[in-house]
Amino acid sequence: MELKHSTSDAPTEDRLTELYRAYGPLIYARCRRLLGDSAAAEDATQETFMRVHRHLDKADQREALAWIYRIATNYCLNEIRNRKRRPDLRDQVPELPAGADVTQLFADRDLAERIVERAPEKLRVVAWLHYVDGLDQGEVARVLDISRRTVVNRLAEFAANARKFAQRGDV
Repeated sequence: MELKHSTSDAPTEDRLTELYRAYGPLIYARCRRLLGDSAAAEDATQETFMRVHRHLDKADQREALAWIYRIATNYCLNEIRNRKRRPDLRDQVPELPAGADVTQLFADRDLAERIVERAPEKLRVVAWLHYVDGLDQGEVARVLDISRRTVVNRLAEFAANARKFAQRGDV
């Protein structure tokens, strides 16, 4: 992994290079622990040092590691939060609770993808968070800032639509 930056300010580049050499492996390890993925950790480390570069003039030399660590942690936490809000079916295999009425529909990944893609956005997000990410109804309500009752209603509507699609063979 190498740091890529472009600027003509040599002292800034020297300082950034020093910081990257000193703290890059620690920051990568932090990002790897938080994100659970090497490629995502590399991207997060790169983004962290790009942010460091943009604000290098504000950095306190004595507190550099804590400052960079905080930037990396905040970036990774935002990435984790964004994954939950905008899930990508291609990155995860659906996992449904045992005994769920729509479980059989999600046994086939391609079928699951088609069912979720056909659902209206307000149902799609709720279904993804509940059935795929495994959040309970209360957690889904908190993430989306809606009532638990709304979550229950949307899950029921999603399940009914999924059954109809499967019965008609539209999926």
